[in-house]
Amino acid sequence: MTAADRAAADARIIAFLQGRIHDYLSASRWGNRPVVLSAFWPIGDEPDLRPALHAWAGDSRLELALPVIQTRAAPLEFRAWTPGAAMAPGAYRIPEPQGTHACVPDIVLVPTLGYTADGDRIGYGGGYYDRTLAALRSRGEPFVAIGVAYACGLLPPDVHLPEPHDMRLDEIVTEEAVLAVPR
Repeated sequence: MTAADRAAADARIIAFLQGRIHDYLSASRWGNRPVVLSAFWPIGDEPDLRPALHAWAGDSRLELALPVIQTRAAPLEFRAWTPGAAMAPGAYRIPEPQGTHACVPDIVLVPTLGYTADGDRIGYGGGYYDRTLAALRSRGEPFVAIGVAYACGLLPPDVHLPEPHDMRLDEIVTEEAVLAVPR
């Protein structure tokens, strides 16, 4: 995609995500407490959600968090983030919040480079999100995993075969649609 195409696609992804986040907040699935929404700081070819992060920061129903790699080959930790929070490069030089508290996400926005109609995803290959989603699911508390991808990342059924440790997403948001994953 050209830079202009990418910016337009990011804006459409954000619009769809804002609608989905609104739907989840309206459903009051988590009671009256703020819903912890974990997002991601974009790297490489990932959609850029930073404008949405700044908009969501003004919603008192949300607490925002970003992933932090504490230990390689382990689940991610999520730390609170607000605009202006101190950030420093972490593992893989991805900016991470510094000096904020850890939190458990209710909604996890997962960077997704490629995906299938069944909710399988591929990222950069470190397995961090698979380990994280598995750890969150083992807690037994409700959360939602939303893949964030460009529509061109849709993989034909015979191209990607998930491995036993791969964790499926609950839905995928692209610039073209919100895709519900069959259960």
